[in-house]
Amino acid sequence: MRSKFALAAFAAFSLLQAPAWADTENTQPPLQITHRTGIKVIIQVNDAGVMPMNGISKQVMAAKNLHDQYASLGMKPGQDYEIVMVFRAAGSQFLLTDDAYAAKARGPHEKVNPSRAIIEALQNDGVKMYECGVAMRMMGYQPSDIMPFARVVASGIGAIVDFEQSGYSEITP
Repeated sequence: MRSKFALAAFAAFSLLQAPAWADTENTQPPLQITHRTGIKVIIQVNDAGVMPMNGISKQVMAAKNLHDQYASLGMKPGQDYEIVMVFRAAGSQFLLTDDAYAAKARGPHEKVNPSRAIIEALQNDGVKMYECGVAMRMMGYQPSDIMPFARVVASGIGAIVDFEQSGYSEITP
């Protein structure tokens, strides 16, 4: 009985003690972005996953978050950083106009493109948008179905490779 009590007391005491690593990396302030000029990023939007609370594309939201992070650090789009987005495969639906989205987007969704406002805001801040021509053919989209500021590329994957060869870092959130 005594040994069980002693073992339980030791275990409880051990749990109350701060671990040896408590004052290390995970308790430090978050690391900040250190490279603040010459940033070139291509974000691949290739998934139909949306945020459950508002239907916005998870990958579009990740692009917005990166853009907002850079802006919060005082970085200027087009000067300190460039972001381009290639919409391909199932993600191609997020560049559809509201009417086309209501008629052609796959899966349960709103009658309007919930990602449109964020995409338009990003575009107004200099983010360039590209739609995959292969995905358009496969999904039955016409150029008139795509937001007017987006550029159609012959192949989304080909465009990603070209951007990478031009010094862009590819991200698929």
